[in-house]
Amino acid sequence: MKPLVSFCLMCCNQERYVGDALRGAFAQTYRPLQIVVSDDASTDRSWEIVESAVAEYRRRPDAVEVVLSRNERNLGITGNWHRLCSLAKGELLVKADGDDVSLPERAERLVSAWEADGRRATLVSSGGWLIGPRGGRLGPMPQASSRHATGAAMAFSRVVADVYGEPANPRIIDDETYVRRALMLGPELVVPDRLILYRLGTGCSNSLWRVRAPLVRARGDLLAALGQSRRDLECVRSRIGAEAAAAWERRLDEETDRCRAELELFTSPSFAVRRAAMRRLPPMRAFSVWGFLRFAFLMPRPVAAALLVPYVLLRHAVRRLRGAFSRQLCLA
Repeated sequence: MKPLVSFCLMCCNQERYVGDALRGAFAQTYRPLQIVVSDDASTDRSWEIVESAVAEYRRRPDAVEVVLSRNERNLGITGNWHRLCSLAKGELLVKADGDDVSLPERAERLVSAWEADGRRATLVSSGGWLIGPRGGRLGPMPQASSRHATGAAMAFSRVVADVYGEPANPRIIDDETYVRRALMLGPELVVPDRLILYRLGTGCSNSLWRVRAPLVRARGDLLAALGQSRRDLECVRSRIGAEAAAAWERRLDEETDRCRAELELFTSPSFAVRRAAMRRLPPMRAFSVWGFLRFAFLMPRPVAAALLVPYVLLRHAVRRLRGAFSRQLCLA
């Protein structure tokens, strides 16, 4: 029997984009499917748009069950995702954000790969396409995986929602937190298919033009998420065994030290501190993007700015060119 899948869409103050996100949810070809939508106390017209779109969808003969929820107060991204998990009934929870668009075959392809792997994976990730705030194509997005956590391109096994409780801080970054929660309980499965349109320049952790500020904010969020992961490890220590728990402790220590070193590199006014932080980071290829960024941040602020401005211009131009030559993207 095919497993029930919950398509879980979270939104907050995304009136410009949530309609597109809902159309992507309603276009899913997989059955049996449950759609769950949770609005995190939006102060714009997001909730009105959601209610109207769902009411119209429910009149369709092929409509599936839709569960609507609106938080009385803002719970933050992770708190809202936890709320969605509590409402979902599926064996696989497909995560979706209110400013991105899932292609119609997304749930079907994720489930097909998950079933072919024996339903072992607790984390299933896919690829996608980058789009700008107005929907312009910017080319392929980096492949989502545990090394490049992109929650909008991921799905989680039901066991992840059942084992853990609500995070101590519901406002910590959700992607990193739930990826680690999943990997503590089982393996990941990476599906190379491009199944979402991921919007840049509108979310809390990405930007089309700025570099330093989003990276600094992301590292601060990551440190908070690492603290939550240590608490999560205690929750499952007896379940996963002493050897696996010790390996996770080492991994969390390494990630915490790397994150603190990157923060010092990005923010410290002292060249000596930045140089010491650079030495604590693992080596990278000299001509890689991250190698260039680390070198730029090591330099004094005026030099770094001179290096980063052409970098963001070139990055944006490359994305536009890749988008112009990528295949046509549209919902069926």
